[in-house]
Amino acid sequence: MLTFALYSRPGTGQRPFVDSVIAFLRENQCEVVLHKNISCENADIQQFESYDSLQKLGNVDFMVSIGGDGSFIDAANLIGDLNIPLVGINTGRIGFLSAIKKENYESCIRMLIDRKYTLESRSLLHIGGSEPLPLDTHFVVNDVTVRATDNDSINAISVEAGGKHINTYWADGLIVATPTGSTAYSMSCGGPILHPQTDVVVLTPIASHSLSVRPLVIPATEPLEITVDGRGGKYSLCVDTQRIILDDGVKLLITKEKFTIQTVLFDNANFYSTIREKLLWGLDKRND
Repeated sequence: MLTFALYSRPGTGQRPFVDSVIAFLRENQCEVVLHKNISCENADIQQFESYDSLQKLGNVDFMVSIGGDGSFIDAANLIGDLNIPLVGINTGRIGFLSAIKKENYESCIRMLIDRKYTLESRSLLHIGGSEPLPLDTHFVVNDVTVRATDNDSINAISVEAGGKHINTYWADGLIVATPTGSTAYSMSCGGPILHPQTDVVVLTPIASHSLSVRPLVIPATEPLEITVDGRGGKYSLCVDTQRIILDDGVKLLITKEKFTIQTVLFDNANFYSTIREKLLWGLDKRND
Protein backbone atom coordinates (compact mmCIF):
# COMPACT_ATOMS: atom_id res chain seq x y z
CA MET A 1 0.00 0.00 0.00
CA LEU A 2 1.36 3.39 -1.01
CA THR A 3 1.36 6.25 1.50
CA PHE A 4 0.66 9.81 0.36
CA ALA A 5 1.40 12.83 2.57
CA LEU A 6 -0.75 15.84 1.68
CA TYR A 7 0.16 19.49 2.26
CA SER A 8 -1.93 22.61 1.61
CA ARG A 9 -1.74 26.13 2.96
CA PRO A 10 -4.55 27.16 5.32
CA GLY A 11 -7.31 29.52 4.29
CA THR A 12 -6.97 29.05 0.54
CA GLY A 13 -10.55 27.93 -0.09
CA GLN A 14 -9.30 24.59 -1.44
CA ARG A 15 -10.85 22.37 1.21
CA PRO A 16 -13.55 20.81 -1.03
CA PHE A 17 -10.89 19.90 -3.59
CA VAL A 18 -8.54 18.58 -0.90
CA ASP A 19 -11.35 16.37 0.38
CA SER A 20 -11.89 15.00 -3.12
CA VAL A 21 -8.17 14.13 -3.38
CA ILE A 22 -8.27 12.37 0.00
CA ALA A 23 -11.37 10.40 -1.02
CA PHE A 24 -9.85 9.39 -4.36
CA LEU A 25 -6.64 8.16 -2.74
CA ARG A 26 -8.51 6.09 -0.18
CA GLU A 27 -10.77 4.64 -2.87
CA ASN A 28 -7.60 3.43 -4.57
CA GLN A 29 -6.37 1.67 -1.41
CA CYS A 30 -3.74 4.28 -0.60
CA GLU A 31 -2.90 5.42 2.90
CA VAL A 32 -3.18 9.17 3.52
CA VAL A 33 -1.38 11.33 6.10
CA LEU A 34 -2.24 15.01 6.41
CA HIS A 35 -0.39 18.16 7.39
CA LYS A 36 -1.88 19.94 10.40
CA ASN A 37 -3.16 22.71 8.07
CA ILE A 38 -5.68 20.16 6.82
CA SER A 39 -8.00 19.49 9.74
CA CYS A 40 -9.28 15.95 10.01
CA GLU A 41 -11.83 14.29 12.29
CA ASN A 42 -11.06 10.80 11.02
CA ALA A 43 -9.05 9.04 13.73
CA ASP A 44 -7.65 6.61 11.14
CA ILE A 45 -5.73 9.37 9.35
CA GLN A 46 -2.43 10.42 10.92
CA GLN A 47 -1.20 14.01 10.84
CA PHE A 48 2.19 15.71 10.81
CA GLU A 49 3.32 19.28 11.31
CA SER A 50 7.08 19.39 10.80
CA TYR A 51 10.12 17.66 9.39
CA ASP A 52 10.53 15.72 12.63
CA SER A 53 6.95 14.47 12.78
CA LEU A 54 7.04 13.54 9.10
CA GLN A 55 10.22 11.57 9.70
CA LYS A 56 8.59 9.69 12.60
CA LEU A 57 5.76 8.51 10.32
CA GLY A 58 8.18 6.17 8.63
CA ASN A 59 7.71 5.16 5.01
CA VAL A 60 5.98 7.92 3.00
CA ASP A 61 6.00 7.25 -0.73
CA PHE A 62 4.97 10.68 -2.01
CA MET A 63 4.47 14.20 -0.72
CA VAL A 64 1.67 15.97 -2.59
CA SER A 65 1.36 19.75 -2.35
CA ILE A 66 -1.99 21.25 -3.26
CA GLY A 67 -1.82 24.90 -4.28
CA GLY A 68 0.70 26.98 -6.19
CA ASP A 69 4.49 27.11 -6.25
CA GLY A 70 4.56 28.62 -2.74
CA SER A 71 2.83 25.52 -1.39
CA PHE A 72 5.30 23.36 -3.32
CA ILE A 73 8.22 25.13 -1.63
CA ASP A 74 6.57 24.80 1.79
CA ALA A 75 6.25 21.07 1.20
CA ALA A 76 9.89 20.85 0.10
CA ASN A 77 10.91 22.55 3.35
CA LEU A 78 8.99 19.90 5.28
CA ILE A 79 10.74 17.09 3.41
CA GLY A 80 14.28 18.40 3.74
CA ASP A 81 16.72 15.53 3.23
CA LEU A 82 14.15 12.74 3.71
CA ASN A 83 14.28 11.98 -0.04
CA ILE A 84 10.48 11.69 -0.37
CA PRO A 85 9.39 12.34 -3.98
CA LEU A 86 7.47 15.61 -4.23
CA VAL A 87 4.67 16.34 -6.68
CA GLY A 88 2.34 19.33 -6.83
CA ILE A 89 -1.29 19.68 -7.86
CA ASN A 90 -1.59 23.19 -9.25
CA THR A 91 -4.65 25.08 -8.02
CA GLY A 92 -2.92 28.44 -8.39
CA ARG A 93 -2.06 30.43 -11.50
CA ILE A 94 1.02 29.54 -13.56
CA GLY A 95 2.56 26.94 -11.25
CA PHE A 96 5.89 26.01 -12.87
CA LEU A 97 6.70 23.56 -10.08
CA SER A 98 3.34 21.83 -9.80
CA ALA A 99 3.20 19.11 -12.43
CA ILE A 100 -0.44 18.06 -12.03
CA LYS A 101 -3.37 20.10 -13.28
CA LYS A 102 -6.41 20.27 -11.05
CA GLU A 103 -8.55 18.98 -13.91
CA ASN A 104 -6.59 15.74 -14.44
CA TYR A 105 -5.32 14.89 -10.97
CA GLU A 106 -7.06 11.51 -10.93
CA SER A 107 -5.24 10.20 -14.01
CA CYS A 108 -1.92 11.52 -12.66
CA ILE A 109 -2.40 9.84 -9.29
CA ARG A 110 -3.14 6.60 -11.12
CA MET A 111 0.17 7.05 -12.93
CA LEU A 112 1.88 7.41 -9.55
CA ILE A 113 0.20 4.24 -8.32
CA ASP A 114 1.15 2.40 -11.52
CA ARG A 115 4.76 3.71 -11.37
CA LYS A 116 4.46 5.49 -14.71
CA TYR A 117 6.88 8.26 -13.87
CA THR A 118 10.54 9.04 -13.38
CA LEU A 119 12.24 10.95 -10.58
CA GLU A 120 14.24 14.08 -11.21
CA SER A 121 16.78 15.45 -8.73
CA ARG A 122 16.64 19.20 -8.15
CA SER A 123 19.78 20.81 -6.77
CA LEU A 124 19.52 23.17 -3.80
CA LEU A 125 21.61 25.92 -2.26
CA HIS A 126 22.63 26.37 1.36
CA ILE A 127 22.80 29.77 3.01
CA GLY A 128 24.84 30.78 6.03
CA GLY A 129 26.30 33.99 7.33
CA SER A 130 29.16 35.56 9.22
CA GLU A 131 26.82 35.17 12.19
CA PRO A 132 23.87 32.77 12.70
CA LEU A 133 20.85 33.55 10.53
CA PRO A 134 17.41 33.30 12.23
CA LEU A 135 15.86 31.09 9.54
CA ASP A 136 13.62 28.04 9.93
CA THR A 137 15.50 26.23 7.18
CA HIS A 138 18.83 27.05 5.55
CA PHE A 139 18.46 25.26 2.24
CA VAL A 140 17.15 27.05 -0.82
CA VAL A 141 14.74 25.63 -3.40
CA ASN A 142 14.11 28.71 -5.54
CA ASP A 143 16.22 31.72 -4.70
CA VAL A 144 17.99 34.01 -2.27
CA THR A 145 17.12 37.69 -2.67
CA VAL A 146 18.93 40.65 -1.15
CA ARG A 147 16.95 43.89 -1.18
CA ALA A 148 16.63 47.15 0.64
CA THR A 149 14.36 47.31 3.66
CA ASP A 150 10.99 49.00 3.22
CA ASN A 151 12.28 52.41 4.25
CA ASP A 152 15.82 52.38 2.87
CA SER A 153 17.75 51.83 -0.33
CA ILE A 154 20.83 49.74 -1.04
CA ASN A 155 24.05 51.40 -2.15
CA ALA A 156 26.09 48.40 -3.28
CA ILE A 157 26.10 44.60 -3.20
CA SER A 158 29.55 43.04 -3.50
CA VAL A 159 29.77 39.42 -4.70
CA GLU A 160 32.71 37.01 -4.70
CA ALA A 161 32.69 33.51 -6.18
CA GLY A 162 35.34 31.06 -5.01
CA GLY A 163 37.30 33.95 -3.51
CA LYS A 164 37.31 35.90 -6.78
CA HIS A 165 35.51 39.25 -7.04
CA ILE A 166 32.65 39.15 -9.57
CA ASN A 167 31.14 42.59 -9.28
CA THR A 168 29.84 45.26 -6.97
CA TYR A 169 26.21 45.65 -8.01
CA TRP A 170 24.63 49.05 -7.76
CA ALA A 171 21.00 48.01 -7.92
CA ASP A 172 17.77 47.76 -5.98
CA GLY A 173 18.72 44.20 -5.11
CA LEU A 174 20.20 40.91 -6.26
CA ILE A 175 18.69 37.46 -6.85
CA VAL A 176 20.70 34.24 -6.59
CA ALA A 177 18.52 31.58 -8.21
CA THR A 178 18.77 27.82 -8.60
CA PRO A 179 17.76 26.24 -11.92
CA THR A 180 14.40 25.47 -10.28
CA GLY A 181 14.03 29.11 -9.25
CA SER A 182 15.11 30.50 -12.62
CA THR A 183 11.46 30.60 -13.74
CA ALA A 184 10.39 32.64 -10.71
CA TYR A 185 11.53 36.10 -9.57
CA SER A 186 14.75 35.91 -11.57
CA MET A 187 12.91 35.42 -14.86
CA SER A 188 10.62 38.37 -14.15
CA CYS A 189 13.77 40.50 -13.72
CA GLY A 190 15.21 39.40 -17.06
CA GLY A 191 17.13 36.32 -15.97
CA PRO A 192 17.52 33.26 -18.22
CA ILE A 193 15.51 30.05 -17.96
CA LEU A 194 17.77 27.25 -16.75
CA HIS A 195 17.16 23.57 -17.34
CA PRO A 196 16.61 21.92 -13.91
CA GLN A 197 19.44 19.43 -14.52
CA THR A 198 22.13 22.07 -15.02
CA ASP A 199 24.60 22.45 -12.15
CA VAL A 200 24.62 26.25 -12.10
CA VAL A 201 23.12 29.29 -10.41
CA VAL A 202 22.18 32.64 -11.91
CA LEU A 203 22.91 36.07 -10.43
CA THR A 204 20.20 38.49 -11.51
CA PRO A 205 20.33 42.15 -10.48
CA ILE A 206 17.06 43.90 -9.65
CA ALA A 207 16.75 47.23 -11.47
CA SER A 208 20.48 47.67 -11.98
CA HIS A 209 21.67 51.27 -11.93
CA SER A 210 24.04 50.40 -14.79
CA LEU A 211 22.62 49.26 -18.12
CA SER A 212 25.77 47.26 -18.90
CA VAL A 213 25.16 44.83 -16.01
CA ARG A 214 23.35 41.65 -17.02
CA PRO A 215 22.40 38.34 -15.35
CA LEU A 216 25.34 35.99 -14.93
CA VAL A 217 25.31 32.18 -14.86
CA ILE A 218 28.08 30.56 -12.79
CA PRO A 219 28.88 27.01 -11.57
CA ALA A 220 26.92 25.99 -8.47
CA THR A 221 30.13 24.51 -7.04
CA GLU A 222 31.67 27.96 -6.47
CA PRO A 223 30.81 29.34 -3.01
CA LEU A 224 29.39 32.85 -3.08
CA GLU A 225 30.12 35.56 -0.51
CA ILE A 226 27.82 38.58 -0.51
CA THR A 227 28.45 41.85 1.32
CA VAL A 228 25.85 44.62 1.45
CA ASP A 229 26.49 48.34 1.90
CA GLY A 230 23.17 50.11 2.42
CA ARG A 231 22.30 53.66 3.33
CA GLY A 232 20.19 52.63 6.31
CA GLY A 233 22.62 50.09 7.74
CA LYS A 234 20.22 47.17 7.24
CA TYR A 235 18.98 45.02 4.38
CA SER A 236 16.24 42.51 3.66
CA LEU A 237 17.11 38.86 3.03
CA CYS A 238 14.50 36.60 1.43
CA VAL A 239 15.16 32.85 1.30
CA ASP A 240 12.33 31.32 -0.73
CA THR A 241 9.27 32.28 1.37
CA GLN A 242 11.22 33.41 4.47
CA ARG A 243 12.13 37.06 5.07
CA ILE A 244 14.42 38.54 7.72
CA ILE A 245 16.18 41.88 8.27
CA LEU A 246 19.95 41.87 8.77
CA ASP A 247 22.62 44.43 9.59
CA ASP A 248 24.97 45.39 6.77
CA GLY A 249 27.83 43.84 8.73
CA VAL A 250 26.38 40.35 8.28
CA LYS A 251 28.00 38.69 5.25
CA LEU A 252 26.18 35.92 3.40
CA LEU A 253 27.78 32.65 2.31
CA ILE A 254 25.90 30.61 -0.30
CA THR A 255 27.07 27.12 -1.20
CA LYS A 256 25.67 24.09 -2.96
CA GLU A 257 23.52 22.03 -0.59
CA LYS A 258 24.67 18.49 0.18
CA PHE A 259 21.29 16.93 -0.61
CA THR A 260 18.68 17.34 -3.34
CA ILE A 261 14.91 17.08 -3.58
CA GLN A 262 13.23 14.48 -5.78
CA THR A 263 10.44 15.69 -8.05
CA VAL A 264 8.10 13.58 -10.14
CA LEU A 265 8.26 13.71 -13.93
CA PHE A 266 5.38 11.97 -15.68
CA ASP A 267 5.97 9.90 -18.78
CA ASN A 268 3.84 12.22 -20.93
CA ALA A 269 5.62 15.46 -19.94
CA ASN A 270 9.07 17.05 -19.82
CA PHE A 271 10.68 20.39 -18.98
CA TYR A 272 10.35 21.74 -22.51
CA SER A 273 6.65 20.91 -22.78
CA THR A 274 6.12 22.56 -19.39
CA ILE A 275 7.67 25.88 -20.35
CA ARG A 276 5.88 25.85 -23.71
CA GLU A 277 2.58 25.43 -21.90
CA LYS A 278 3.22 27.83 -19.01
CA LEU A 279 4.75 30.60 -21.14
CA LEU A 280 2.38 30.09 -24.07
CA TRP A 281 5.23 29.48 -26.49
CA GLY A 282 4.25 28.55 -30.01
CA LEU A 283 0.86 30.29 -29.94
CA ASP A 284 1.34 31.50 -33.49
CA LYS A 285 -0.93 30.79 -36.46
CA ARG A 286 2.15 29.76 -38.41
CA ASN A 287 2.46 26.76 -36.07
CA ASP A 288 -1.08 25.51 -36.78
